[in-house]
Amino acid sequence: RRCGIIIPVYNSSRHLGELLHGIAAVQTSLSGWELPVLIIDDGSNPPLPPQRYAGQQVTQQRHEQNRGKGAALKQGFAYFLQDPQVQAVLTLDGDMQHPPQFIPQFLEAYEAGRGEVIVGRRHRDYRVMPLHRILSNWLTSRIISRMTGQHIPDSQCGFRLISRAALAQVDVRENRFHLESEFLIRCGWKKIPVGFVAIPTIYNGAPSAIRHLPDTLNFVAVVFKLSLERIKGHV
Repeated sequence: RRCGIIIPVYNSSRHLGELLHGIAAVQTSLSGWELPVLIIDDGSNPPLPPQRYAGQQVTQQRHEQNRGKGAALKQGFAYFLQDPQVQAVLTLDGDMQHPPQFIPQFLEAYEAGRGEVIVGRRHRDYRVMPLHRILSNWLTSRIISRMTGQHIPDSQCGFRLISRAALAQVDVRENRFHLESEFLIRCGWKKIPVGFVAIPTIYNGAPSAIRHLPDTLNFVAVVFKLSLERIKGHV
């Protein structure tokens, strides 16, 4: 069995070698799963150099211009769906905020039937997580929980396992990071079960692509579009 790993990268390669080394260590100790890695360079300047993974070349694809995390993830989904041996994908950020040593817990939760989508759940600790992130995460998680009828404790965590079946059922359209919210909403509407795995809250000082007020307004716009789509019966 294979679980594809998708790593979108945009001008943040400082921790990438450490991340790949951690994935290689997990692969060495993991039984029953292969972890092929796809890195999407989303228009980094300068371009991301070739990376090594367990002594082998990783697969890298590049956008000549920045198209957004959502576009990178959709490209990764399409890439791994071409491989019939891939049963699921894992999405991780390239800045080590998603510790690879937790990959087995995601696979175990999936194998135990705890969800077709497994999402990392971080503790909202103000000593680690900036206050504006705590408030944003709490608010968006409440809204998405209400929209989906499922309890979503951490809607903004990008450390996720998504089954092949869920990928085939959910048609996402956003190209920026709000794709992650859209995906959870569409999963809820299709009654796709979502489970959670506790992970540590880590911020490595990497620059965030989140612009607080504009992206809050964009989230509201996404919620409005999806709600209108549902009212019209298109989902």
